[in-house]
Amino acid sequence: MASFDVQSLFTNVPLAETIDVCMNRLYRGKPEIVPNLPEEVLKKLISLCVCDNTFVFNGKVYSQIDGVAMGSSLGPVLANIWMCHLEEEYIFSNGNITLPSFYRRYVDDTFCLFKSYEEISSFHIFLNSIHNSTKFDLELELDGKLSFLDTVVCRDPLSVSPTVSTKVKATDKGLFYDYASFIPDRYKSNLVCCLVYRVYKIASNYHVFDRDLKTLCTKLFKNGFPKDFVESCISRVLDGFYEPKVPVLSVSRKEVLMVMPYLGFMSMSLKRDILKLVRKFYPTVDIKLVFKRGTRISNLFRFKDTFPLKCKSGVVYYIECCKCGQSAAYIGKTKNTLFERFYGSNGHLNPKTQKSALIDHVMGSGDPECSFDFDSIKLLDSASADYRLIIIESVYLKFDKQSLNTQEYSYPLKLF
Repeated sequence: MASFDVQSLFTNVPLAETIDVCMNRLYRGKPEIVPNLPEEVLKKLISLCVCDNTFVFNGKVYSQIDGVAMGSSLGPVLANIWMCHLEEEYIFSNGNITLPSFYRRYVDDTFCLFKSYEEISSFHIFLNSIHNSTKFDLELELDGKLSFLDTVVCRDPLSVSPTVSTKVKATDKGLFYDYASFIPDRYKSNLVCCLVYRVYKIASNYHVFDRDLKTLCTKLFKNGFPKDFVESCISRVLDGFYEPKVPVLSVSRKEVLMVMPYLGFMSMSLKRDILKLVRKFYPTVDIKLVFKRGTRISNLFRFKDTFPLKCKSGVVYYIECCKCGQSAAYIGKTKNTLFERFYGSNGHLNPKTQKSALIDHVMGSGDPECSFDFDSIKLLDSASADYRLIIIESVYLKFDKQSLNTQEYSYPLKLF
């Protein structure tokens, strides 16, 4: 047994080649799957989504040269397309290499069976010679065991098929939600049910399931979960396998999602009342209530780099003349980045801008010391939606209008 893992697959996917593979499959493959969009249009759209990604590290903005960005929705798709291309074009179609007797891949992890270690070594060398950007790490079985994904595959001398159990990493500390955590009880039961379901689905036989389940229960007990609570969750999961529910046909209902803060018993009581009222007066609505936790310890600390000022977007800002101070100040808003708002087309400080209150002040004063420093911009507020920015800006203009602002408001405020 051996497994092969691609080294940093996502950041090493050759985007230009992968996009070409997509175009060849879509437009020069089966006629029934040819898209309605012209090839050059779709290729341009994909390139705009995945190429030239930017990120911030240690206060500096970087551009990713190649590879898909971690967290990109197209990342897994393009990575899998690239791996399928390597398999079909170089591995399975190559008659000069001894292929494994068993081959299964999940994204960048591949499980293989070989007849000898020499075959493993030659196959590993062959994989690393296919493409310069795609290199594979090799892991061999040890004492008849091989870890693959979240499982451990073990040879069974008494059976032709191996035993499969749940993998426990060396870094696993057995920490879950503490039972005394201030969260809904449903979250706690869902956690236990999810873990039991995972153990059941991975276990290759009952003895493995019993052993892994006891290990899981020990961890849950250490996190304060009562024995009765854990056993009821185990029964619920097993009943779902052996006593499946018969689906009941009903009229389709409109799903509505409602998010509320979790405040303990008060929230649970309010949830019951809302569900009862909706079922009574709006039977065609299927409402889903989700509780959102409040401030956590992690909210008090900042782990990621903050965006530089020029990369900030969706903000209401304040800027004043370096010499005149508050007597020549301006309040504005932008849904784009601040750099684009000040130096892009029609930007405040772009010399080509035909109408700019800031440039008009500098040119009209006739004083060479009058200027606006981009780094002196103050952020007053922020919002994710443009209409919110408009309202916030209007409030500031209403109560703190600056001398360089000519407009009375961005949006009429009916409440003031």
